[in-house]
Amino acid sequence: MRQTPIRILPLLAERIWGHRDLGGWVSTSRVGTHGPIGEAWLTDINCEVETGGTLGALLARDQPARTGPPLLAKLLFTSAPLSVQVHPTDAAARASGMLASGKDEAWHILEAAPDAQVSIGFRQPVSATTLRAASADGTVLSLMRQHPVRTGETLFVPAGTVHAIGAGLVLLEVQDPIDVTYRLFDYGRPRPLQLDEALSVADLRGSRVVMGAATVAARQTLAVAPRFVLERIETEDGLTLRSDGSREHIVVPLADGATMDGRVLARGAAVFVPAMSNPVRFAGAALAVLHPGPGPSPCLAMG
Repeated sequence: MRQTPIRILPLLAERIWGHRDLGGWVSTSRVGTHGPIGEAWLTDINCEVETGGTLGALLARDQPARTGPPLLAKLLFTSAPLSVQVHPTDAAARASGMLASGKDEAWHILEAAPDAQVSIGFRQPVSATTLRAASADGTVLSLMRQHPVRTGETLFVPAGTVHAIGAGLVLLEVQDPIDVTYRLFDYGRPRPLQLDEALSVADLRGSRVVMGAATVAARQTLAVAPRFVLERIETEDGLTLRSDGSREHIVVPLADGATMDGRVLARGAAVFVPAMSNPVRFAGAALAVLHPGPGPSPCLAMG
């Protein structure tokens, strides 16, 4: 049975490093009752959908045994640096017996202050002893590779890579749907650290970040991970998504003016397209398209 693509309402998460003004990426009526917003979760199972209920309930209706979300997409808004942190690897997930996988992620930069930067991996290999000591005395950032970032760039961060997102950024973060983070350093904020867990999964080699430059290509693969692919599509001449039953898609407009079958879509608001969806037509603005891969989606037809 063919299904209908559905718009998802973002789930807002307050963070001490977040913003009160989200610059039009999220409706002001939704933001007004909150403190500083650091994250807008676009595809969590607890997100509400336009037809009522949650995304999790919608997925379970057709797949009763399903408990997890599709691939996870978020918007991040940073007024201050995030913690120095790391996510579990596939090996750690298997050892835990509780996680479905490790957590790879990619960041597509939507807005960047002139001095915005991120820290990803180490300038040169380090020992666990050195990393522990630097995390304890606050010098860990001096070990890490700093990357100035610009709007339109994309960075792929493999699981196990120690990283820190800086201030002055709006970015689209896509990842495996595993909400596990181990903090090594947090600028003295009153939040717990997980130093032992972080050291058990941290890649101590030199940085392996993959950076993709901004382009004006009509279709561009931004990031490739073992379980997801992120593409960017310009839709001046339109885009038709014809699901083939093999993969779900998450579509996020990257600018104002996008439409889905003639209906206006807010920028930054996700659309979930089931694997057995009716064909759907997008136009009007650039889109981020997230799917399980492998490779570019064969379900997208330009023009």
